[in-house]
Amino acid sequence: MKIQYLNGGLANQVFQYIFVRFAELYNPSDEPWLIDDSFFFINNVHNGYELEKVFGIQANLLSKNFDSDVWNELIKNKKEGISIAQSFKNLGFNVQMIAETTNYKEHNPFDGKVYQIPSNEFHPEIIKFPGEVTYYHGYWINTKWFRTYRHILEKELSFPEITDERNKAYASRILSSQSIGIHIRRGDYVDIGWALADTYYLKSMEKLTKEHPSAVFFVFSDDIAWCRTNSEALGLTLSPNIVFIEGNTQGSNYIDLQLMSMCSGLLMSNSAFCFLAALLNRRLQFCIEPPR
Repeated sequence: MKIQYLNGGLANQVFQYIFVRFAELYNPSDEPWLIDDSFFFINNVHNGYELEKVFGIQANLLSKNFDSDVWNELIKNKKEGISIAQSFKNLGFNVQMIAETTNYKEHNPFDGKVYQIPSNEFHPEIIKFPGEVTYYHGYWINTKWFRTYRHILEKELSFPEITDERNKAYASRILSSQSIGIHIRRGDYVDIGWALADTYYLKSMEKLTKEHPSAVFFVFSDDIAWCRTNSEALGLTLSPNIVFIEGNTQGSNYIDLQLMSMCSGLLMSNSAFCFLAALLNRRLQFCIEPPR
């Protein structure tokens, strides 16, 4: 049995799903791959579990593979600090964990054997780890997990049709212009010190407005009000063609992702949300990525 941890916002969920689908396609077998959705039973963050709502994906969720009384006991354990992997080990299963990040100690504490994998690298050999139960804790943000089976995954990760007039107008203008999307991540990134410096956007805008003087720039952010207030520092006043994308909140945030995936160029943030937009973008001619 192979189990992949699922957590975070839509982008993290998609990258974790991509990893599972890569594994299923790369090493077809009768051994089931399950997605541990227990995180969403005890956490209320972002917009919750979104794979089905946005993409219609019917994932093989762990919660669907247990009777309600058994699953409720596993969730009770998790609330008490006993992870799903640890619960399985305590029940007598031979469990090993493959962790891409050390935050498994917080999300999935486990006293069994843990194999540490470097973050954001491509290691397909980990798919074939032997053992009764292998639990995978990671985000797997690397283009190769996707591009190996891109022709399949692009179909599975198709956005629903945009139906509201405001976003249809945004989409029409993006598709009919030399559109450059700008993603500015604020929110929790400010609190944890991950927000990019204003100078990154300013220098990038100086370059882009010189090289693409007729481009229309579309600003995407979880704090559009802040972006408006700081337009000059961000270099947004260097172009006369600036459009602030607004209104996609409270469950419709994915439409920002959808619109970004239509742009012909991207000035990217360091967010998985933006990275995913670039990955799903079939029109992308160029992108500017922040320094790592």
